[in-house]
Amino acid sequence: MRAWWRRFRAPAAEEFLEAPDEELDAAAERYVQRLRRFYDVRARWHRRGYRLTGIVVILVGALLPFLATAEYAHKESVLALAGVTISVVTALRSFFRFDQSWVLLRNAEIAITEEYLGWKLQRRCDGEQPAAAARRLIEAVVRIRRDEAGEYFKELPSPQPGVDGQVSVPTPGRRQV
Repeated sequence: MRAWWRRFRAPAAEEFLEAPDEELDAAAERYVQRLRRFYDVRARWHRRGYRLTGIVVILVGALLPFLATAEYAHKESVLALAGVTISVVTALRSFFRFDQSWVLLRNAEIAITEEYLGWKLQRRCDGEQPAAAARRLIEAVVRIRRDEAGEYFKELPSPQPGVDGQVSVPTPGRRQV
């Protein structure tokens, strides 16, 4: 039985890399299908995370005025819990960047699907050797994954020393001068 957490890991390319040329076509197809499913599942989870965290922040934030003005037992604890909830959920949303990840993962899944369907259609029409066509497909998929990773890490803020010697984390997309 496969561990539940393996669903969140990208499929390994070992099977594809170790396949002999006569099996390369089928191995590449299996790999790309699993990779497409991986991106689809992850995009769905990031969409859910984005929406759920947004809903929690909106609802708890909207309840704060009511909670602050009403009279009830343990009012201070409830208000503190509401504030902590908003802070934690906002921090998780910022840390996991559900919105950006959702877009990146969905775009990668769409690009992989497009390459895969184009490969399947072209494979039926052309007389190209299956191994050569499989290599082209894998090269396209690797390029898509590299672009997706590059976009993700391009927006990842990293600590940088400031003018005054203090270390700060710049806002993603902005460069410190």
